[in-house]
Amino acid sequence: MRSGFIAGLALSMLAAAGCATRSTSVDHRMLLPETGARHEVTTTQFFVMPMTLASPEPAFPDVADAVGTVEVVVCTEIWLSADGEITRIAPFDAAPGCTPGADARTQAYAQSVAAALQRWEFTPAMICEFPPQSIDKRGRGDCTGPEVAVRRVPVRLDYAFTFSSRNGRRQVGIARKPRQDGVSTGSAVR
Repeated sequence: MRSGFIAGLALSMLAAAGCATRSTSVDHRMLLPETGARHEVTTTQFFVMPMTLASPEPAFPDVADAVGTVEVVVCTEIWLSADGEITRIAPFDAAPGCTPGADARTQAYAQSVAAALQRWEFTPAMICEFPPQSIDKRGRGDCTGPEVAVRRVPVRLDYAFTFSSRNGRRQVGIARKPRQDGVSTGSAVR
């Protein structure tokens, strides 16, 4: 499912680059939260990030029609319950590159992002605990079997959505940035 989304995304981006008419494409960037509770996994644990099952793109707001060139970056937190349900969506502008949300024009973009995110669906985030005799399964990320204890955990995910319009072409970019240590890009919330 994810590879189909990426292939569609690549085709949309190529179409946008080759046409002189208005077009929209989507990509997203997940940000590493600067603050918040984090769970450090032990050598017998494995963190499974939530995966998006549905991620409709935000619409380009009508306010953009009045402006020639647009470059707005809306940063948003998504809080997920242990079951993967969205419990909170909140904009923020503390991360580098995020457009401050004070002006009315930026608020239209933030509302578009919030409306799209309310329709996103996720799998739950999980921490798998492996007994010593099954530690080889951890290396493979295999959380199956009765000997593996699986605990669902709530998480907060931060995303940056980039809206840009140049020469009559519109793009909504949603690109992701993984954590530097490669372990997880979300933070466990307690």
